[in-house]
Amino acid sequence: MAQPPAGNGSNGSLYSNGAAVNGSIMPSAGHYADMQTLMQSMETLSGWLQQNREEWASLQEGLARVERVQAQNEHISRVPHPGSGAGMMFPGGDGLVNGDTHTDTHAAPPQLPATPAEQPEDPDLDPNRPTLTTLQSALSASHSRISSLESQLRQYETLQTLYESTLSDATDRIRQYCFEQQNYIISLHRHYTTLLQQSREELVDAQLVHQGWQEGLQRLSGLVREAYGAREEERRPWVGRVKGLKEENRRLRAMVGWEVGPDGDSDEEEEEGRDGYGMVKTRGRLSGGSLEAVRGGDGSSMAR
Repeated sequence: MAQPPAGNGSNGSLYSNGAAVNGSIMPSAGHYADMQTLMQSMETLSGWLQQNREEWASLQEGLARVERVQAQNEHISRVPHPGSGAGMMFPGGDGLVNGDTHTDTHAAPPQLPATPAEQPEDPDLDPNRPTLTTLQSALSASHSRISSLESQLRQYETLQTLYESTLSDATDRIRQYCFEQQNYIISLHRHYTTLLQQSREELVDAQLVHQGWQEGLQRLSGLVREAYGAREEERRPWVGRVKGLKEENRRLRAMVGWEVGPDGDSDEEEEEGRDGYGMVKTRGRLSGGSLEAVRGGDGSSMAR
């Protein structure tokens, strides 16, 4: 008998205990549990990917905001001012601040305060004017934040690339696994279909053999009945002859005055007659001379 096809690795016996429904083999419960766990993992990874995309969007927005602030700072630094430029708004002072979340790309240019009637004679004495150190510190902080955001962006890009590669590899493996399992189920179904066909053929052959035996036994029984009937037909005239001889023997005994035996004494002779197919062995006690005397006294023979 052919052996069933081998399974794929550890999943070779995955469908061995599956129940057959409408000719199809259902996989075991462990298969569904594995697929459910895999789908949950894929959903979790999809959530992380969405979160990374949102963080990437916020990071891009932050970089754009920093660039806008830097452009506005450069624009403010190039604004001409009369005299010593007292009362101008610079980053780090009371004006725009680096990283301001309320900065708009199309924000109106900074407005110069109204020039007072009297300007101080020394511009260095203006308390609202930012110093070079303050501007350098703000610029260094902006560059540091930009570097940090770029590093975080590279990490997110690497993580996204790794996730996409892992997802693609997992998808390919799942497709290959499903294809192999489908081929395994088809081959298993084909194997058991072949076994069922062989079993049906063997059953039909056995039924034909049994039918042949029955027909042979019927013919043998008919032949035995015919032989028994022929034997009975053959021995029927001899049975009549034996009965006639018995009757003759009884009468002859009565005529000579000998004891006449009962009819039951001739059972053995009848059996001998059956064994010899009518060849009866007479066991009479009449001697040859007495029989001739009886026949002579009568003047005729009573034997037929």
